[in-house]
Amino acid sequence: MCLKIIISTFIAISFFLSASAQEKFLRTKEGRPIADRDHLIFSCLNSLHKDRTDKLALSICECQVQKLDKHFTSAQFKRHTNGSAIDLPAMIKEDTALNKSIQECYSGTGQTTLLEAESFGNDYIEHCIKSLQQNTSKKLDSIKLAGFCQCQLELVKSKKIKDEDMRTLSDPNSIFFYDMIYNCGDPFADDIKYKNNWSENSKNDILGPQEDTLSVLTLNGMTYIKAKIGSLIKVWLFDTGSSDLLINKEMEEELKNQGLINSSNYLGVGQYEMANGVVDTCRKYTISNLKMGKFTINNIVVAVTEKGKRIIIGRSLLNKFEYWRLDNNKQILILSK
Repeated sequence: MCLKIIISTFIAISFFLSASAQEKFLRTKEGRPIADRDHLIFSCLNSLHKDRTDKLALSICECQVQKLDKHFTSAQFKRHTNGSAIDLPAMIKEDTALNKSIQECYSGTGQTTLLEAESFGNDYIEHCIKSLQQNTSKKLDSIKLAGFCQCQLELVKSKKIKDEDMRTLSDPNSIFFYDMIYNCGDPFADDIKYKNNWSENSKNDILGPQEDTLSVLTLNGMTYIKAKIGSLIKVWLFDTGSSDLLINKEMEEELKNQGLINSSNYLGVGQYEMANGVVDTCRKYTISNLKMGKFTINNIVVAVTEKGKRIIIGRSLLNKFEYWRLDNNKQILILSK
């Protein structure tokens, strides 16, 4: 992006041979006035789609022009002049140290992400899409992907995101990562309808009273709850940090034997990050008739892991309820649809 700004800013510059005050001009190494500074700064701002009221853009353009002042000899200017236009991009390209120094006027601000989002929105979205595509082997929906990147663009602009904030996006534990996912969704999610928060239609998947209170068990700092699928009554780990329900392969076989999971409700595979940081590729199914307290809950995503024994109830089930609250003191879970 830095080089693009330089090239688009200094494509053609006319000679100015007036003997006006030298500080108004870009000069040769010998001190000869060669081009009007204000004209160069205006061209630079124009390439950024900014004007002089934008202090950040103005500081970049002034820095770039200052780097050029008294750097090239008259002979160099003459060699790169065609008619009345100077080919500064070609001159800069030949001077590696100057090229780097000029680009530092841009990169040194620490706000290149914001400048790109504000001035080159289409380029920003295109780069965002390519980056996401390169970081997954999944087939991504182009419309969904474009929507995510458009949302990211607007978030960067509205929150004035700095480069240091943007770098934390690769950290799934960073505040900016969760801010982005919360506002824009997860571009890699396979089953959005199961991962979103509560919606009015969620109550259609719940049979039972308006509200129920369930007993929970706390053991070694972990919370457990009893639930039933088919004839299987199990004690599940209650984990609000998990997405879908997680079962082991032994339970998968039992549910298959009861006809509760089969090829008709198989969803394919999905990747899940376990609590220890290991990424597990799990088979996924949609199940119904899960009984918890006085509720019967349908259309739940269950993932099967072969890397552990623990079975877990996660957010995809909890998010079907409009309201839920865990009371650690009374050892109860309150659910309301």
